[in-house]
Amino acid sequence: MQDFRKSILNFLKKNPGTRMKIKQLAKHFNIRSDIYPEFRDTVKALEREGQLYRFPGHSYGMPGGGESNTLQGILDMHPRGFAFVHTGDGQKIYIDAENLGSAAHGDRVEIALQRRRKNDRNREGYVLRVLQREKSVFLCKAQYYGDSLIARALVHHLPAEILIADRDGKVPRDGEHIMVEITEWSVKGPHKGRIRSIVGSEGVPEFDAVLVANKYSLPDSFSPETLEQVDALDPELPDDPQRRDLRELVCLTIDPEDARDFDDALSIGRDTEGNYILGVHIADVSYYVPFNSSLDRDALKRGTSIYFTDFVIHMLPERLSTDLCSLIPDADRPAMSILMRIDKDGNTLSFEITPSRIRSRRRFSYDEVQQVLDAKEGPFYAELAQLSRLAGILQKKRHKEGSIDFDLPEPVYKLDEKGVPESIRVKPRLWSHHIVEECMLLANKNVANYARTRGSNVPFIYRIHDIPEAEDIYEWFALMDAFGVQVSFFGLPITSAKFQKALEKVLQQNKSSYVMRTALRTMTKAKYSVKPVGHFGLAFEDYTHFTSPIRRYPDLMVHRLLKYYIQNKPMDPEIKKQLNSIAKSCSEAELRALEAEREYHKIKQMRYISEHIGSEFDGTVSGVAAHGFWVELNDTFVEGFVHKDSLPNDIWDFDKRHHMLKGFRTKLQFQMGHSIRVRVIKADIKNARADFIPADPGNLLAKQGRG
Repeated sequence: MQDFRKSILNFLKKNPGTRMKIKQLAKHFNIRSDIYPEFRDTVKALEREGQLYRFPGHSYGMPGGGESNTLQGILDMHPRGFAFVHTGDGQKIYIDAENLGSAAHGDRVEIALQRRRKNDRNREGYVLRVLQREKSVFLCKAQYYGDSLIARALVHHLPAEILIADRDGKVPRDGEHIMVEITEWSVKGPHKGRIRSIVGSEGVPEFDAVLVANKYSLPDSFSPETLEQVDALDPELPDDPQRRDLRELVCLTIDPEDARDFDDALSIGRDTEGNYILGVHIADVSYYVPFNSSLDRDALKRGTSIYFTDFVIHMLPERLSTDLCSLIPDADRPAMSILMRIDKDGNTLSFEITPSRIRSRRRFSYDEVQQVLDAKEGPFYAELAQLSRLAGILQKKRHKEGSIDFDLPEPVYKLDEKGVPESIRVKPRLWSHHIVEECMLLANKNVANYARTRGSNVPFIYRIHDIPEAEDIYEWFALMDAFGVQVSFFGLPITSAKFQKALEKVLQQNKSSYVMRTALRTMTKAKYSVKPVGHFGLAFEDYTHFTSPIRRYPDLMVHRLLKYYIQNKPMDPEIKKQLNSIAKSCSEAELRALEAEREYHKIKQMRYISEHIGSEFDGTVSGVAAHGFWVELNDTFVEGFVHKDSLPNDIWDFDKRHHMLKGFRTKLQFQMGHSIRVRVIKADIKNARADFIPADPGNLLAKQGRG
């Protein structure tokens, strides 16, 4: 067999464009019939090892087949086993399941295009090699076959099974969930791997968070070098003449009741002319995290902390996020402070940005601040009352200038011991939330203004939000018209103030959160950029993210850049070189986190509604299609589908323009935004889908005056 291997490989390497079937190869080498089975098995073995490639039509050749028409892109696995590769220039190439090689979802791959067949409009290719793995650790279900332990990934991102070659002393039960690291990738047959940890059954409280985190490739551990770096950090803060001592200020932190890290504090006072002196003091994470260190690289890889109900994926190790960097009461902490002088109309007269040393006097929750303000007495009432008055002035000014507030409701879950929601409620929005928000918005705005006004070539990271596309605005107005909302298009050019006024007119007629979400969907996505193009939604010419460096990497980067400018130090040339890619990476990390959090919420909502099969709920039609419509249940955020087969017998017409399903005989109408009572008949947790039917079809006819 060894002679066969060498001969076959040498021949095809010298003729890289050659493709031959096994019998053609055998004829070329004059293989006798009695040794043909051995020759055939050699060719197939070379293909399994990835040294040869089997092309359509059962012909064999070198991987790539001598094709110069190769592309690179990201592999996107489909649940049915095939995949698409998305290239940098926007192409979408189909990859059959047999042509995936060892590639998995999210891998960066090099592919060769197959020759386009006659009348074939779609491009098809095959994976030549994996250039970069998206991940090598997968959440799997353990299954025993005799003495062998096989792991199957819970999501479709990894099509092949994993043979556990190293159990690392761990003995999972059959059917338990385990975290598996692939140690040897295989083109054909199972990969080989080792057990990293035993997660347990689906009933463990953190299961949903672990599942989502693994699906979206959210890092689950820090490198040994990073942990060593953190362990070596000195908690003592040395004297530094360039760090201003602001410990005499009354600094207060205001956070959620269950917060574990506190990265922003507020101080307030008045000058002799009656102007407000607002201090926003932010944890100086950059003091502990040198650029391009192992700790910094791990933080950039995460990009942001991600908060699930029962699980947190920190951007920084906990010693930093909850201890050294956290502005805990009665402890000296390094900070980056911006002290702003603001007049009675909310105009910033001047500001100063400085590295500082502060000491928080009190940790407040939002509820506690609200209680003090409502009672008009309590700890630090004078400071909180001044902050409240200033926040009201700032909010009024922002609104006057066209800033748009998308104050959408958020879900809060009460989980049982298995992580299943016992209840879902709307997260309360108190005035104390707005106080902190207004102060942070102003700090971010002024920091960005400081950077932009230093010159157009000054490296910085901005938070930008482009003007919406006119086509999207037209579509939103058409949708509002379909809802029966009376509002006129404000004309071009599109401005924040015009859109704000139009939205307010809509909300005067229909205050549903669904209308607010449709408006939000017309907006472009905010992102990070080195170019200061402004923020449409906030109506700010300048904006950045400065206030949350414990949980957002761009804020950490902004702190570093500010220090260079404040202290007039020459900038690390590597920072200049990498800044654009850092902004792009942080935008991608934010989008990944949003998608992960969205999926987590869907799973929790499906777990909740699966406990209420047969129950009835009031809801709102949230989408319409030719085969039915979606309904979002009031106050639970659960969305399900009502198939038209469950509606009264009729001929149903889909009116796409008005987002409506209409019955020809009954004249029943189901339109986006309509209220309806439904009964839950099915909940598919794995695919995050629920099915509803109208609670009382007969009553439905009576209510709409039909039949």
